[in-house]
Amino acid sequence: MFLIFGCENVDVITPELNYTEKIVVRAELKAYSVFTGVTFTKTLPLNEVYEIQNAELKNVSAYLRIDGIRIVTLRYSNDGVYLPLDDLNISPGDTYELFAEVNGTLIYSKTKIPLLPTIVSASLKGDRVIEVNIKPRSGEVYGAAWEIYNASSGNLIDEATDFKTIFQPNDLEISANELSLDTKDIPEEYLTSYYSSSLYASVYAFDKQYLNFFKTKNNNQPTENIFAQGGDKISWNVEGKNVIGLFIGLANVSHVKVKK
Repeated sequence: MFLIFGCENVDVITPELNYTEKIVVRAELKAYSVFTGVTFTKTLPLNEVYEIQNAELKNVSAYLRIDGIRIVTLRYSNDGVYLPLDDLNISPGDTYELFAEVNGTLIYSKTKIPLLPTIVSASLKGDRVIEVNIKPRSGEVYGAAWEIYNASSGNLIDEATDFKTIFQPNDLEISANELSLDTKDIPEEYLTSYYSSSLYASVYAFDKQYLNFFKTKNNNQPTENIFAQGGDKISWNVEGKNVIGLFIGLANVSHVKVKK
């Protein structure tokens, strides 16, 4: 997922003299999807190989509050993942709050689920970039990614692993009801005639809090997995003493055909 995509792609953290264990919270709440849970883990010392059985937290008390009214209790499942007893469908426009406690540490986060992006058009811009025009909304930020998708078989062949940037619409763009998004460059190998009918785009809408994370996610480079190590200088949206992580709402439209 792009939500945490950028978090998986960078190398080995620079050693620090003082190690402080942190609680790591991660969850994506995707509109029109079944909630996949909240993961609670802890960071490990730099000289310890990261293994989930050593990092997962099994003693977290946690629940969700939806639109300030509905309470959904979360229970430990496996690998640090906490889930509701029954399937929970994520509804666009709803506000979700996370309340948790572990070993005396209180944890809180809040996110609003965006509506599905409204796409006006998608076309090649030059040779290697896809430009997608959408109708933006206040309180949301957006990213676009290229896809190589076989519509006949329904198979996704490849896709971008990160966004070129995250776009926040200004007042003029919102009033004009138009925002242009650019993808990262399409790899050379997919610019041949063989893939000419397989070029698509995917558009993501995020809670606006995601923008600050995206801008700062590489601040602690070099690192291999910022959810396993460090992360002090990254803008997270989970609150708590020595707590880091993302609890974020998103909505996605995939397989948008690109006009040549």
